[in-house]
Amino acid sequence: MPGIGWLSATLLVVVALSHAACSSESDFGDPENPVAQIAWPDFERLHYDIFDQTDAKRGTLVLQTIRQENAYELSLRFRLDTESGEVVTDTVTVWVDAGTLRPLRYERHAVSSESEVTAEAEYHVDDAGEISVDVIIDENGEVTDETVEAGVYAFDNDSSAWLWRSLAFVQDLELTYRSVNVVHQRSQLVQVAVRGQDTLRGPNGDVVVWQVVATPGVEVSRAWYEIEPPHRLIRWDQQPRRFILTRIETEP
Repeated sequence: MPGIGWLSATLLVVVALSHAACSSESDFGDPENPVAQIAWPDFERLHYDIFDQTDAKRGTLVLQTIRQENAYELSLRFRLDTESGEVVTDTVTVWVDAGTLRPLRYERHAVSSESEVTAEAEYHVDDAGEISVDVIIDENGEVTDETVEAGVYAFDNDSSAWLWRSLAFVQDLELTYRSVNVVHQRSQLVQVAVRGQDTLRGPNGDVVVWQVVATPGVEVSRAWYEIEPPHRLIRWDQQPRRFILTRIETEP
């Protein structure tokens, strides 16, 4: 897809999972279902500060969960203050099945001083469990559309923070699933593993956490979740930036 370089370069987040070029998917196992439990409430809003490699605060992230009957509305709202002084905003919403986290629908709206991108997608599943997604991208009025065939055990890339939160948190758990990146109109295998426990500082004091390592090809993303339900995401490292939980809301 032409011309989205500014988006992937400036709006970091789970888009980082899509930049695993030169990966060797043959090193991964067959895709399987990563969802073992869903411990979060019907409403939750988690606030994060974004820091760069110099420990300077560069923006904020809000992860919001809303139960809608048999689906969850999962949203990510980014505000990034670049070194040049530009403010970039990026809002992503993914609707997923409340029992399986299978993706249903996707919307995204990203704005910088020079560009505006919107994305919409509808997911489909056939009788064999094969996932496909119809994608429409509008970048500054230039519209492209494509259908991506993702296969079985495929989940939306921008639901990763929730997907990893649903793992069976046991030492050395390791499995592979398929991730669909709507903006880049592609899917790829992701290997995810639970690599032990740590203690981190949370909004209300020290928290014992599981470290989760996700490897889409040559890229590595590390996330730390509370060992106790509801397994909130306390810290998320995607070099050169990290996300630190600062505030928790459980009432609308």
